[in-house]
Amino acid sequence: MKKNCIFLAFLILFSFAGCKSSRIEVPEDYTQTQILQLGQKAYSDSRYKDAEYYYSVALARYGHDTNNYIETKYELSHLYIVMKEYRKAYNGFKEILSIYDAAPSGVLNPSYKKLCNIGLSQIPKEKLKEFDEITAE
Repeated sequence: MKKNCIFLAFLILFSFAGCKSSRIEVPEDYTQTQILQLGQKAYSDSRYKDAEYYYSVALARYGHDTNNYIETKYELSHLYIVMKEYRKAYNGFKEILSIYDAAPSGVLNPSYKKLCNIGLSQIPKEKLKEFDEITAE
C-alpha cells in the first residue's frame, strides 16, 4: 500500500513537471511586440501550445487596447487554423469582424479585417457551414 502511494505521488509530480505552460515565464516588462515575437518564434518552431500561451499572455496584458486586441486575437486565431482547431479559429475571426462592424469607419487598421476573411476561407467548407448554421440559430 505504501509503495503504491509513493508511486502515485511520483506519477502526479512528474505529470505536472511535464506541463510546458507552467515552465514558461514571460517577464513583466515585455511589451506586446516582444511577447508576440515569442509567440511567432514558437509558431515557426512548431511549438504551437507555447505560441498559444504567449498569445494568451499578450491578450491578458495588452488586450485592453482595441488595436492590440485585434492584432493578438488574429495571431491566435491563425494559430488555431494550423492546429486544426477550427471552431476556435472561426470564433476568433468572427469576433474580430464584429469589432470592425461596431467601430466607426476608418478608426481601425483595415488589414486585419481582410486577413480575417482570408482566415475564414481557410476553414474547411463543411466546418464553416456547420459553424455558420450554429451561429444563425
